[in-house]
Amino acid sequence: MSATEREQRVLDLITPRLKAEGYEVFTHPSRGLLPAFMQDYQPDAIALGRPKNIAIQIARDEVGERPRAAALTERFATIPDWELRIVYAPEGSDDRPVPGVPRDAIPTAIARVETLLAADQPEAALLLGWSILEAVGRLLLPGDMSRPQPAGQLLERMAMHGIVTPDEAERLRQVAVLRNQVAHGALRVAVPREAVADLLSILREALAESEVAADA
Repeated sequence: MSATEREQRVLDLITPRLKAEGYEVFTHPSRGLLPAFMQDYQPDAIALGRPKNIAIQIARDEVGERPRAAALTERFATIPDWELRIVYAPEGSDDRPVPGVPRDAIPTAIARVETLLAADQPEAALLLGWSILEAVGRLLLPGDMSRPQPAGQLLERMAMHGIVTPDEAERLRQVAVLRNQVAHGALRVAVPREAVADLLSILREALAESEVAADA
């Protein structure tokens, strides 16, 4: 899959959920649609609505894009009615299907995360916890998520199908930033225990709600 096709697939995934939330979405927006502070920056898409307008940037390489992402984040921090949302769609990712796991394997894996957290290993707990999140998504959406999922796509799919709430998806985006940093060699990044605990809470809630739906 080419970079352009990968980026379009991400936009195709994001757009329906934003429209469902009441946003008006423009992919590859013209200059005339962009506010003055954005005239030297071309986002891949914009979503106009409340509580904030959203500029969407599809990034191919987290490490390589980090300086630009930091500069953009700083710029948007001064604009109260706009939010920057960066979604990573890495090149060269393994696109082969990933085997799913049975539902009864997930509580055991969650217990392992709790053990790592209790042993003061939040980085390892975070990586395993995120792996479980993807496994939960694959369990509940086997057709959509049979292949490896970049963090941004994973959250968009889960939010679009109601597996996580918009608030939970937003919190998970913050956790995803930490996960990506740790996974790609940022050895000095401090992972707060609270971030892992929040991930665990969302995992349990998503699993519990899916069990209720399955029994209905």
